[in-house]
Parts: sequence; structure tokens; C-alpha cells
Amino acid sequence: MGVVIALPGEGRNTYHLCPPGGGDKWSAPNDGNTLRPVQPQVTHVTPLKRDVTYDARAQHGGLPITVHYDDGGTAESLLVLDPSQLELYHYQVGRILALRDKDLGGLL
Repeated sequence: MGVVIALPGEGRNTYHLCPPGGGDKWSAPNDGNTLRPVQPQVTHVTPLKRDVTYDARAQHGGLPITVHYDDGGTAESLLVLDPSQLELYHYQVGRILALRDKDLGGLL
């Protein structure tokens, strides 16, 4: 990722760029084919407060989620889990609950 510091122009047929905050400069072709907008990166996902689904034909479970991006944006999506993933996450969520219970001194 870079900041454009000089546009193609007279005597220059490349974009000149540098990293945000400074650093080594580089150039990119003036056709702009390498200057695509950087997509926001996913930081984490959280479950939505909606019911899960199960597709018996496909044998997939679905968990509605919110995808959170580093630019502050969000999007709703569906986490699709096959049978082995459903079993794995069943175990892993159980472990999280057991660790929480242990941390709370067995109050749960």
C-alpha cells in the first residue's frame, strides 16, 4: 500500500509512491493497473442475534454473523459449517464456556 506522491505527466510515465508515513519510494505503471483501491481488511466476526439454520439436503449449518472491517464498516453474512466443522465448533464453544466457568470460580 502506498501514497501517490507524483502523477504521470510530462517526462514521467509512472506514478511515484511511498509508504504511509514515509519510507522507500517506488513507482507503478501509468496505466494504473496496479493502483487498485485497497479493500478494508476483516478484523473479526460476531454472531448476530438470530436463529441458526440447518440445510438437511446439503448437511450444512448456518450461523448469521456480522463481519467487522478495519475501516469501521460492517456487513451481515452467514457462516456455513459442514458436519465436521459443526462438531469441532460444538467442542470449542464448550471449552470456552468451561474456561469462563473456571474463571468465575465455578459459579455457572
